[in-house]
Amino acid sequence: MNKRLRNANAANTEPVLLKFVELSIAQRKGKELKDGVLQYRNIVQHKNPESMATVVITMLDTITERVTQAQQNAERVLGDEVEDLDETESPEDIILSSVSGEQTRDRTDRALVTPWLKFLWEAYRNLLDILRNNVRFEVLYQTISRKAIDFCKTYERKTEFRRLCELLRNHLQGVAKYSHQQNSINLSNPQSMQLFLDTQFHQLNTATEMELWQESFRSIEDIHNLIQQSKRPVKPQAMANYFEKLTRIMYVAKNPLFLAAAWHRYYNYIFRQTKVFSEEELQKVANNVLLSTLAVPIIKPSSR
Repeated sequence: MNKRLRNANAANTEPVLLKFVELSIAQRKGKELKDGVLQYRNIVQHKNPESMATVVITMLDTITERVTQAQQNAERVLGDEVEDLDETESPEDIILSSVSGEQTRDRTDRALVTPWLKFLWEAYRNLLDILRNNVRFEVLYQTISRKAIDFCKTYERKTEFRRLCELLRNHLQGVAKYSHQQNSINLSNPQSMQLFLDTQFHQLNTATEMELWQESFRSIEDIHNLIQQSKRPVKPQAMANYFEKLTRIMYVAKNPLFLAAAWHRYYNYIFRQTKVFSEEELQKVANNVLLSTLAVPIIKPSSR
């Protein structure tokens, strides 16, 4: 952690840091791991930013492997505990579950799997804080963002997904606020804007798949704001995906007027994409446009 190491050669320090990462993960020392990676960012960000990607990806892969091993160990423990496969629950298990309020699998997962899941979630959150708003690591930041989104989806962590969306939203606001600083990301750069849009679309797709409709709507708002700032037109296929997700949100919100408008915009974007959408799909969307329009209630003028 000595500040003089900032002038060190990345080729010499990378193997040392990889060993440091390995030891920190083995002992689940999250704070020490964060401090070490932060120090290494200061070493390599000017001369060798590619080395940071090597360290970060290795770190996440190692922790993910630990989570997988913990899940396998939990399955093995549960298998060893079952002496008679014809007996669903032993009397001792029934008494213990009634007292503790937890089933055997829940207790086993809490003891073996949950600590590593927490450690992995903490690693994602720390890495996003370390890499945020730095043009030298913008590709790596977006890669970690999508991996964190996939983590929430894979392990069905809805609470963590909401926190992740809020964290990414705050980072995006910080990009616009501190764009004048050295090494900051400039959203007027089309490539940087496209990276953010890709991540936001991935977040939107995941939110709808997890049926988190409030987060889906907030992601729609974030994408809309980015589109307004973008100097390049968004790809028609991406916009079709945008309005397709909007139809789901408006259906859940029970807003027939906006639902009909979303179906109409969706149809306009896919109408000329004959290579992507078949005639059957176009006909289905056209039917939804008609039915949703007919379902809009007629508002009678007031008699006053």
